[in-house]
Amino acid sequence: MSAVRILHCADIHIGAAETGIGEKSQSRRLEALLTFEKIIGLAKENRVDIILIAGDLFCSNTVPAQMAARVFECIGSVPEIKVVFAAGNHDPLNAESPFKKQSLPKNLYVLPENDSFFYFEDLNAKVCGRSFSEVYLKGERRFAADVSDDTVNVMCQHGEVTSDAGSDYNAITGEFIDNSGMDYIALGHIHKRSKIQRRGSTSFAYCGCPEGLGFDELGDKGVYIGEVDKGSADMRFYKTSIRNHENVSVDVSDCSDNPAAAQKITAFLSEKYGAGFEDNLYKIVLTGSVADGCWFDPAEIAGRLMQTVYFAKVKDETGVFEDLDTLKGENSLKGIFVQKMLALIAEKPEEADKIRAALNIGLKAFSSEVGYNED
Repeated sequence: MSAVRILHCADIHIGAAETGIGEKSQSRRLEALLTFEKIIGLAKENRVDIILIAGDLFCSNTVPAQMAARVFECIGSVPEIKVVFAAGNHDPLNAESPFKKQSLPKNLYVLPENDSFFYFEDLNAKVCGRSFSEVYLKGERRFAADVSDDTVNVMCQHGEVTSDAGSDYNAITGEFIDNSGMDYIALGHIHKRSKIQRRGSTSFAYCGCPEGLGFDELGDKGVYIGEVDKGSADMRFYKTSIRNHENVSVDVSDCSDNPAAAQKITAFLSEKYGAGFEDNLYKIVLTGSVADGCWFDPAEIAGRLMQTVYFAKVKDETGVFEDLDTLKGENSLKGIFVQKMLALIAEKPEEADKIRAALNIGLKAFSSEVGYNED
C-alpha cells in the first residue's frame, strides 16, 4: 500500500479584517487571500495528493462573492490535487454558504453535515469527516461511516480536542479518536499549532492558522505537509505567514528621549528577528528605569518605528529611577505617596506588579506630565 501525500491547513479566515491596527486592517484582509494562494503553491511544489482544509476557510458566510470566487479559482488551478473541505463554525455549510451559492471546481470535495467519506480509488484512500451546518455542533462518541483496514484513512475535522463531550464546538474526545479507525486526523479550530500526537495507531494534530490575526497568535504560522500510511504519519511544518505578530520588551534605561528609544528598539528587533524583521507587527513594552524628568511618548515612538516596520504598538512601563528608601522618609506629598504604595505592596504581594506600575506612574506625575494613554 502506497503512502498518501497530504497538505493539512485550517483557520485561514479569508475576509477577516484584523482589528486594532488602524489603516493596515484592510491590507491584512487581502493578505489572508495571498496566504491561501501561497498554500496552493506549496501543495503543487510538494506534489501533494490531497489538500485537507479543516474548517474556517472563510471568516464568515458573508464574505464578498468575488473573494470567494477567487478562492475557488485558486483551488481549480491545481486540478491534479484533490481538495477536501470540512466546514467550521465560522463558515458553516448552510444556505448562505459560498459552497452552496457558487460554482465549485471539480477537484473540490465538500464533506456534508453527516458522517461521510470520499474514497479516492487511485490513491486507495478515504477522507472522512463532517461539516458544521450551524455555529454550534455537538461531538460524537464514534464516527458513524465505515472505514477499512485496506485503505489509508484520513479525517478532516473542525473541532476541539477535549474531555468535555458536551462542548458546543464538535468535541473530539480521546474515546472518539480511539474509535475512529483513522491513520491521521487533520484538525482545525485551535489557532495554535500542536505537535503530531498519537493515540494507538492514530496520529492527529492542529496545524494552527496559516496567518496570525492578532497579538495572541504569535510567531511563525503555517501548514503541515507529509505522508500518511497505515498506522503512521510523517508530517513537517511549513511556514506560510507573510507577517508575524511578536510581543517584546525592551529596556530603555539608557535612552534620554523618544528618538533614542525608537533607535534602540529598531536595533533590538533587527538583531532578534534578523532579515525581514521590518515585515512584522510588534507589540512593544518599554521597561527599565529613567532619570527624573524623563518620560516617553508611546505614540511618537510607535510612529517613528513605523517608518521602518509594518506595524508597532508601544506601551511605557518604565519607572523613575529614585531611591525609594530615601523618598519614603521625606516629609512631603511624594514621600507620603511612596510610603503608602510600599505599604500596599507589603500588604498585597499577589498584586505587587500592578501596584509597582501604579507607583511608577505616580512618581512620573510628580516630575512631569504622564502620557494620556498610560494605564
